[in-house]
Amino acid sequence: MVDSAPRQPAGGETRSRGPMTDNIEGGKGSVFYRAHSYHTKVPVEGLVRLLEHYTDPGDVVLDPFCGSGQTGVAALLTGRHAVLSDLSPAAVHIARGYTRRIDPVRFAEVSSALLAGLEPLEMDLYGAVEGRVEYTVWSDVYRCMTCEREILFWVAGVDHDAGAVRSTMLCPAGHGPFKKKDLCWLRSEPVQQNISVGGQRTRLVKPVDASVADRDVERAGIPHWYPTVPWERWREMWRAQHAVQGIATSADFFTARNLCALSALWEAIGQVDDDSMRAGLRFVFTASVNRASRRYQWHPRHPTNVLSSTMYLASLNYEFNVFSLFRRKLSTITGMYRATWQAPGTCEVHAGSAEHLAWVADSSIDYVFTDPPFGSNIYYSDSSFLWEAWLGEQTDVAAETVVNRRLTPDRGRTTLDDYEKAMSQAMGEISRVMRPGAWASLQFHNSDDSVWSSIRNAVDSAGLRVEAAVVMDKGQASFKGLRHEDKGERVANFDLVMHLASGDPAGAGARRREADRAEIEKELLEYVAHQPASRRTTPWLHSQVMRYLLADGACPAGWSFAAVEALCSEILERRGNAWHLPATSK
Repeated sequence: MVDSAPRQPAGGETRSRGPMTDNIEGGKGSVFYRAHSYHTKVPVEGLVRLLEHYTDPGDVVLDPFCGSGQTGVAALLTGRHAVLSDLSPAAVHIARGYTRRIDPVRFAEVSSALLAGLEPLEMDLYGAVEGRVEYTVWSDVYRCMTCEREILFWVAGVDHDAGAVRSTMLCPAGHGPFKKKDLCWLRSEPVQQNISVGGQRTRLVKPVDASVADRDVERAGIPHWYPTVPWERWREMWRAQHAVQGIATSADFFTARNLCALSALWEAIGQVDDDSMRAGLRFVFTASVNRASRRYQWHPRHPTNVLSSTMYLASLNYEFNVFSLFRRKLSTITGMYRATWQAPGTCEVHAGSAEHLAWVADSSIDYVFTDPPFGSNIYYSDSSFLWEAWLGEQTDVAAETVVNRRLTPDRGRTTLDDYEKAMSQAMGEISRVMRPGAWASLQFHNSDDSVWSSIRNAVDSAGLRVEAAVVMDKGQASFKGLRHEDKGERVANFDLVMHLASGDPAGAGARRREADRAEIEKELLEYVAHQPASRRTTPWLHSQVMRYLLADGACPAGWSFAAVEALCSEILERRGNAWHLPATSK
């Protein structure tokens, strides 16, 4: 348990800090951001700023919804002690991987020996006459609804000259046009290979010939263990497509060749004697798993990434060389361990719910940063399904702090009221463990005003008050924010961070004043007059309204994304994706 003995800052002075009022910026370029994917991730640079503002070296920092563990990384770098926890086994594994002390020199030696032992298998699975296959493109095959001929999507559904996917296609006999949903799916088959030749940077791209296709691995012949966790119909992210394509277990999300490579790699890692080295290699493995699956969607110009908001399998997808994926992640993660090997901070990671922080004593925490689930924006157990299948431990869906309306009550269905109760319990625990004078920062975003009202009620119920709200600009689209596109505008590249202090006299159940429309109009006009066009999109203006309401103590009810957009349409002019002051007001 974290020590609850009272401490004073150096010199014995009483700590007194105001809230951070500047916006926080970060990005995805650091080795920490790139090491391992997660459904949401807070840039370490922003967390370092927060820790240096609110704490001193040696202070204890808490994150009870730790996700990938970036708060722990920031604590390592700045000489603080982090106490992290999460309900998700995948999150705990990833957070421990990020914050574990691993000797980078020894890690490189062990991993090199591991991969050397697997070289014959790699060439057996991915070898080509010209060199080594780096990836294979697979295409769906459909049956024409008119003549029953086979339609290869790679041929009929792609305009290769324009580098674009067609919305409709014709069968070889000219019947159509058809949309995919109107056709009978038959199978997927390999159509193109990308081959590295003798270490050259330029790759050989060629069609898959029959001899290569015939070499494909049969799953029944795989000699090592691999997970077969059921992918069940009751899950939020299950779709009818999965049943059509025979996706019944975790194994079905991989080609047989990649499943063979992954199982051999997992087996070899398990035979590493050193616990620390083995744990680090498992971390590299899970960092590679999603990209090694069939979920990696083909792009006409360059590979993009796995669609993290869904378990959807695209009609064109990549089968990447598992060992090449592992080598790339290994290089990045070794660099990360090199950066933290002698860092001054420490970190501990616990598995458990934010609603019951049994490992944290009363009044023992100097600062809390946390980034909780945003209502129903992410279904963590489904999104972590493949990681947790390999790890052998699944998230308790019924215990997740999300709005989960599709599930039946016995499977863990939760309403917005349930979500608010869970968040209230978690905020109460945060309030319990904070030292007198400590601050907490709560990162949040949602397009739904009712979800904002729930999180506000949860904060109130814990006796905390919002002193300021600022923007955490991640510099890229983030899945956990609003999953919405409007006229090509991505809206999920930032969240709001509420800075909370103890002692709200309003307390639980307080009736907050309703926001005045005229005040919000004034706030929007003032904001648009002084911001660049890139920060005058609807999502930025919606966030500005939420920021104003939170800091002013007003109720967020009635100010959804759509309501703010409607108001902007009345008082501003939209050109492209940016809002402008009306011509008469200039």
